[in-house]
Amino acid sequence: MSWYNTAFRKLFFDYHSQETAEGLASAFDAEGWAERVASANAQAVSVITKCFYGWSLYRRGRYRYVHPHLPAGLDMVDAQVEALHRRGIRAIGYYHVFNSEPMARDFPDWRVRDARGEPQGHGHEMCVRGPLLEEYMLPHIEEIVTNYALDAMFFDGLRVGLVCHCPACRDRFSREAGGEVPNGPEDPQWASYVGWSLADYRRVRERVSDTIHRRRPEMIVSYNFVYSMRVPESVPDHVGALAADIFPEDQMFNGSYLARHWATSGLPFDIMNSAHLGWWGDWGCKPAVAMQHEVATAVANGGLTWIGYQMTHTFDVAPAVMAELGKTLAFVKEREALLVGAEPRACVAVLNSPDGYFMRGASMMPDQVVQRGAHKLLMETGLPHHFMDENGILAHLDGRAAADRYPVIILSDQRRLKDELAVALDRYVREGGGLLVTGRTGTLDGDFQPSGRFALSELTGVEPTGQEVQPHCYLHVTDPALVEKRLPMPYLIDGEGLLVRAVADGVETLAELWRPYLRGDGKPLLTWSPPGGPTGHPAITFRRVGAGAVAYVAVDVFRAYHVKNVWPLKHVIAALIRRLTPDFPVCLESPAWLEVALAEQTTAAGRRTLVHLVNHHGNRPVDKNNLCIETTLPVRDVVLTIRRDARPGRVALEPGGATPEWSYDGRRVRVRVPEVLIHTAIVLEP
Repeated sequence: MSWYNTAFRKLFFDYHSQETAEGLASAFDAEGWAERVASANAQAVSVITKCFYGWSLYRRGRYRYVHPHLPAGLDMVDAQVEALHRRGIRAIGYYHVFNSEPMARDFPDWRVRDARGEPQGHGHEMCVRGPLLEEYMLPHIEEIVTNYALDAMFFDGLRVGLVCHCPACRDRFSREAGGEVPNGPEDPQWASYVGWSLADYRRVRERVSDTIHRRRPEMIVSYNFVYSMRVPESVPDHVGALAADIFPEDQMFNGSYLARHWATSGLPFDIMNSAHLGWWGDWGCKPAVAMQHEVATAVANGGLTWIGYQMTHTFDVAPAVMAELGKTLAFVKEREALLVGAEPRACVAVLNSPDGYFMRGASMMPDQVVQRGAHKLLMETGLPHHFMDENGILAHLDGRAAADRYPVIILSDQRRLKDELAVALDRYVREGGGLLVTGRTGTLDGDFQPSGRFALSELTGVEPTGQEVQPHCYLHVTDPALVEKRLPMPYLIDGEGLLVRAVADGVETLAELWRPYLRGDGKPLLTWSPPGGPTGHPAITFRRVGAGAVAYVAVDVFRAYHVKNVWPLKHVIAALIRRLTPDFPVCLESPAWLEVALAEQTTAAGRRTLVHLVNHHGNRPVDKNNLCIETTLPVRDVVLTIRRDARPGRVALEPGGATPEWSYDGRRVRVRVPEVLIHTAIVLEP
């Protein structure tokens, strides 16, 4: 375990300044800055080595462009590192990869080009796949980590972005993949280009890490947003930590969503929320309570905190901002005892495959609507879950006894399903697992072409016969247990329905697929039509197989929930999941939904169970402003039931150690939590 694993409290400060920014670093005071960082409760902080505009803020070495307005004789990197280290604060080097004002002038052929040969983006975006990498970037990075005692390096921009038609890209793509660089997705070469680009960026990142580790084997290296849900690739050994500056519109949701993917990676990971009211480049500030809500999602899911903000060109941050950041990190510090050595545990695994790049047409970033819908639905129904790729699920199934596996696995419109995983899932169900399959899962072959069948037909007991051609349909639940206390009506599904038929014994129909009403001219009544009647095909089926069970939903239900927010759907799917595994590990009773996250932690007293509760409720934004909770709405009278084979020796609410009202019936612990303000953890001691 490295120091990074327990760097729970970090701050990140952008310091990007154009060539024309005068008065640069006029407020710079290394000792004073380090003292301010320490006073804000930070254990580590960013130090800029190359900014967004390509300028470096240090003196040593020859592979750098020193900002022309950097005060004479000042080496900001050296001064910061020394001052920070004197206070026991780690320094994380920030390196912006591709933008550079001076390099765009000196090496115009290295710029990212469009199909007409014109510079793209800001005009100073450089292509990292051409001569830049070997002739400048790698020597530059090597000098930085050799000359300065930075503790880690964080790279911004090393994931696939724009299509580049620079001379180097045209030449390399022609030689290595064949053909011309495409103009866009409509080009026949597009899929080939996407695959080539993804592989080439993996090569570039490995070259960067190898360059660093040749000089500094112990140094932690991370890449912004790579290996996230947007770039769902398996994490290679040369990466020491994961990090992403999550999008600003709702950093509670986005932080939780990303953490659910990285929680099982085995690496420390940073959920980088920000203090901005908007996004990078503004100098407004959220109140600490808003940021505390955001970092709570990282704390609950085993992540680290790295809060971002923007510095002025003078190298300053308003004292009021530093105070709010300090309050937020104090909130984290109060909960650190819950994080050391904790291992996230979940009840549901959702497959998130790298195949997402190609399942709906080749794309530099997969369509995330299905997965975001799955997270929204599962979080709002109190079902702890993780996102995992095929390798993670296979390792889990092969390495765990049946009783220790995820009780439920979800394949959410996973259109290509590898044969090895299909075989493992068949065994998983027969040995007691619960499997939920939705939409077109398993309908594409190895080349991402329709196969005309379901890869899991023998397991689900259904096979496709066609599809509804209208862009929306209805799900009509016929099983009373799935709609208890819910609206007894057909539910709108934004998306096509699949027509399936039973091909095995024991297939129960729990819901019918209904088509929409069509006018005499075959068109919907309005944008959407009301229910028109049953298709004669099931929408939800359920089948017992061996010691387990499998359910199939003939619509892309998670996408439908996300795009239309048809709220009864989440309760139908939650009830279906609990039907797949009746002895579900946790059950939440609450007047408003809370995020639930489980972990196991080894302490001096033994192994204990942690159940984190995160409150996502508070004032909401309107008119497309970003979420900024100023006043928390507490959730009171919460009851949580936790399956447990032995009576706990102690039950406490942390932080604080209060003893709640609780009972044990020989099988389950029932705990009453008087109030969840932002974050509370139920701790079950051995």
